[in-house]
Amino acid sequence: MAAPPGTRLAHTPDRGGGRSVFATRSYRPGDVIATFGKPILALPDGPNMRTTCNYCLTVQNPDGKPLRACTSCKAAVYCNPTCQRAHWKSIHKSECKLFIRVREGVGKDWVPTPTRAVAQVLMLLRAGDPATIAALGDDGSLVGNTEAFKKDTKIWSDYEMLAMAAVVYGGLVESEETLRRAEEILCKIQTNAFDRLDADTGMSGIFLDAGLSMINHSCIPNAFIGFDKRVATLRAERTIEEGDEIRISYIDHTLPKMARQEGLRLYHFQCDCPRCKDDLDVYQVCASSPAVPLNALSLQPDLARLRNPPVDRSKLSAAKVEVIYKAWHSPAMSEGGSKIAQQRWKLCKQLVEARMWAVEPLPASIHEVALICQENSWTWAYALPLWCFLATECEPFRLVAPFMPWRMKGVVMIAKCLSESARQTATGELARNCPHKGLVDILARNDQVTMCEALIRLLVHDAAMGAAAGWDIAIQAREMLQDIEHLDGRENESALIQAWVKNPEDPQANAFFRYAVLKPITELAALAIQIMDAELWASRTLPLVRR
Repeated sequence: MAAPPGTRLAHTPDRGGGRSVFATRSYRPGDVIATFGKPILALPDGPNMRTTCNYCLTVQNPDGKPLRACTSCKAAVYCNPTCQRAHWKSIHKSECKLFIRVREGVGKDWVPTPTRAVAQVLMLLRAGDPATIAALGDDGSLVGNTEAFKKDTKIWSDYEMLAMAAVVYGGLVESEETLRRAEEILCKIQTNAFDRLDADTGMSGIFLDAGLSMINHSCIPNAFIGFDKRVATLRAERTIEEGDEIRISYIDHTLPKMARQEGLRLYHFQCDCPRCKDDLDVYQVCASSPAVPLNALSLQPDLARLRNPPVDRSKLSAAKVEVIYKAWHSPAMSEGGSKIAQQRWKLCKQLVEARMWAVEPLPASIHEVALICQENSWTWAYALPLWCFLATECEPFRLVAPFMPWRMKGVVMIAKCLSESARQTATGELARNCPHKGLVDILARNDQVTMCEALIRLLVHDAAMGAAAGWDIAIQAREMLQDIEHLDGRENESALIQAWVKNPEDPQANAFFRYAVLKPITELAALAIQIMDAELWASRTLPLVRR
C-alpha cells in the first residue's frame, strides 16, 4: 500500500504493525501534510444519523431546512439531492434494505455504528470494491489484532453480538466463515478507524482511510488530524524535518499516564514515547516543546512562563494525580448536577494548591461549570472568567500550538461572552443583574468590542493554520468579524489589532494588545478560582443543573 503524499513508508518491525510513515520534506507548523478524501468508511454515529447527512456528514442544514430522508428506508437522511445520489451510488443502494429489515425486525431506524460499519464493509467486499478488498479483505493490509481482542472476554462478547447483527441485518448467509470475517473486520475497524466526535459542533461518527491508518501514535505527536465532512486533513503541529517520523495521537494525550494507557488498551501496544517512559506531566512536555514560540501571537504570550511554569510538584505526586483523576471519573461521579460538580471540584483542590491548573481533571471541572453557567441566562457572566482562565492558564500548557482546534474553541467562547457582555454593559443590564462587582468593574472600564475584535482576528489567523475553511468555529469567527467591521469610529483600534496579528513584535501594536486585550483577560482569569470556590459553592448563586 502506498504512503500518503509527501511521505514515505518504511519497514519498522518494532512498532506500527511493522511500518511507519516518514516525511519526505520539511513541514512548518500548520502546514498540510496530506488530505484523505476517499475514505472506505465515513458514517455518523447511529443515534445521530437522523440529524447528520449520511454522505457529507454535515450536521443539519446551514440554511435551517430539514434533512431529507431516503424515500425507501426512511432512515438515512441527506442535506441535498447531490449527497443523496452520491451515497446511493457508493453504498446506500446496498444498505437501504438493511434499515428496512431493522425497522421490520426491531422497530428502530438506526443500528449501532460498529454494526453498520461492518455491514457496509461486507457489502463492499461482496461488490468487489478494490480499495476495500486491499485494506479489509482476508489478505488486506490493515492489522486487526483479533487474537488480542479475544483475550478480553467482555469486549469479545460484545464484538460477537455486533458482528452477528451486521451479518443478519446485512442479509448475508449466516455461516461460520461469514461470522469469522465479520468479527475480523470489526477488529480491523476498531484498530484503524478514527473517531470524528466533536461535542461542541455536533460532529460524530467514524472515518476509515487505509493510508491515514498507517501513521503511528505518540503521546507527544508532531502532527494532528482535522475533519471536514468526508475529508480528513493531516497537518503539522510543530516543525517536521525531512526524514522525521510523522506521529499523531490516537487519544487525548494530555491526560495522566494511567488514563492514556487505558485509552490505548484497545490498540494493543505499549506507547514508548518520552511522555510515557518518564511519566511527564503537561507542564514538563510544554517546557521542552519546539512549538512554544508560536505563542507570541496568543493569549499566553509569556514564553518564559511556558518554559518555566510556577507549579509546585512537591505538593502533589504523579501517583496522587492519577488517584484524583480516577475518583473524578468514578461511576459515583457520573450522574451530574450541583452535588457532583461540588464533589468533583473538591477533588481538584490539591491541584489548585500546587498551581497545577493545566493538569486534568482540574480543566475538565472548570470547563464543565463554564458550560453550565453559559446555558443559564442569569449566570452566563460567570462563564467569562472561567473561559479566560482556561485560555490563559490551562490550554496553552496542554496544547502548545495555539492553532490547535481545542484552543480555538476556547477563544471563541470568550468572544461570544464578550459580545453579550458589551451589549449588557451598554444597557446597564450587567450591573443590575450580576452580583459579582469585581467582574462588572473589569468589564465596565475596558473596551469589550476591542477585546472581542482581537480575539476574532486571532481566531481567523489560527483557523487558517489549523482548520478547514468549512469548520464551524472558523465560520462563526468570520461572521462575528463582519459584524464588528461594520461598527463606526473604530478605525484606530482596528488598525492596531490588525498590525498586532500581522507582527506581534511591533512595539506599538504589541503594547496596545497587552493593555487593551491581554490585561483585562488576565484580570478576568484571576477571578476564576474565586468564582469556583466562593460564588458558585458558598453563596449558591448558580443552579448547577443543565437545562
